[in-house]
Amino acid sequence: MRRILQGWILIFVSALLLGAEQGKETEFIVISKAPHRARIAVLDFNVQLKSIPLKTGRDLSELLSRDLERSSLFEIIPSSVFLEEHLLLDQEPDWQAWTVLGTQALIVGELKEEAGQFQLGLKLYDVMAQNLAVGKRYRGGEQSLRRMIHRFADETIRWLTGKRGGFESRIAFVSDRSKRKEIYFTDPDGFQPEPITSSHKLNLSPCWLDNARLYYTGYDRMNPDLYLIDIFSKEKTLISSRPGLNITPAVGPGGKKIAFAMESPGNNLDIYIANPDGSKPLRLTYHLSADLAPSWSPDGHYLAFVSDRTGTPQIYMIDLYRGSEASGNRPIPLTLEGDYNTSPAWSPDGRYLAYSRRIGFQFDLFLIDFQSEKREHIRLTNTHYNEEDPSWSPDGRMLVYSANPRGNYDIYIISIYSKKPIPIISWDSNETQPSWSENLYQGGGR
Repeated sequence: MRRILQGWILIFVSALLLGAEQGKETEFIVISKAPHRARIAVLDFNVQLKSIPLKTGRDLSELLSRDLERSSLFEIIPSSVFLEEHLLLDQEPDWQAWTVLGTQALIVGELKEEAGQFQLGLKLYDVMAQNLAVGKRYRGGEQSLRRMIHRFADETIRWLTGKRGGFESRIAFVSDRSKRKEIYFTDPDGFQPEPITSSHKLNLSPCWLDNARLYYTGYDRMNPDLYLIDIFSKEKTLISSRPGLNITPAVGPGGKKIAFAMESPGNNLDIYIANPDGSKPLRLTYHLSADLAPSWSPDGHYLAFVSDRTGTPQIYMIDLYRGSEASGNRPIPLTLEGDYNTSPAWSPDGRYLAYSRRIGFQFDLFLIDFQSEKREHIRLTNTHYNEEDPSWSPDGRMLVYSANPRGNYDIYIISIYSKKPIPIISWDSNETQPSWSENLYQGGGR
């Protein structure tokens, strides 16, 4: 249990305004119900800038292609086989040329500069239906260009599946690159990570309250206290400072409550639930063991957590509607196999609970499928190194986690469909405890 206790970008300064749609969206069309990826072509964007080009058309199209490929929902058609290499935004595609390649969707983009602002127009064509499926126009500063691309990637995924993607978001993580553990944040492809804390002390367990504020445990006052910090202003508020541990925060649905582990009388660690400002903490678990690392079900009905009450760390679930453990509400064990199961993370749709299980001498990622008849445990990774600290993307299709294939810990993302790990932060230091934010578009965030 000691391991659990010890182990736990781009700043967009210009506003991103969603402009008027270019063209009218068609009704949602399911391209394929089979587990095959949709074939999509992304043309190099046309760049029409009055100043020296800040981004090339290929830079932007490749960024969009990477998002779509990482989602595991699309197969990117290589540009070397294109029969139509250039297409203006107001031109109609050569449907036959794209049909020959088996193309199911085509994306065309155009970047202009007007009055010191960049205007990015994007069109998604349904090649099979031979019509315009999605047309968008975005406006903002240079700092917003990447976010525009991430947003359109999410729009493209929504067109295909009926649910937005999760690329217009942020990932926080802990790094010891400064020789102290500080918290950073980046976008989901790891572009230009930015520091959030700079206390030169120990900072752990970041957890997003919304798209601009997160909780974490900091040792500013030589005690592991719980803080809330704004990632832009760096203003922080002390949330819980009871002597002893105040660790592993988790935000409930809608940000109305938080759960975290705190030392109770007798020095045992229990789960508490409080208001977002830390007021009115109510003790949930009552056991002589260490209870920590809570995770809320998206409907707020259940709370998963880690406890060593049977002698080794295992994952339990408690029904919040039935009161605290003191009232006879006994937690239900979710893991029965393995001698070390930790880091539970409930998916946004409530179907899965991701966690890390030790097998032999290394940790792998698993999913509990609550929709299966016997709560099937699905092995997501199977390597010779450690994979830990899973956190879900806002669309519930991907996980971010830490792994050490190079010896030190790096940050990876993985699709639950392809199960292919993708490194996004690969420094020479240790990067751990990642936390994926909500969707910035849906959260109305900066």
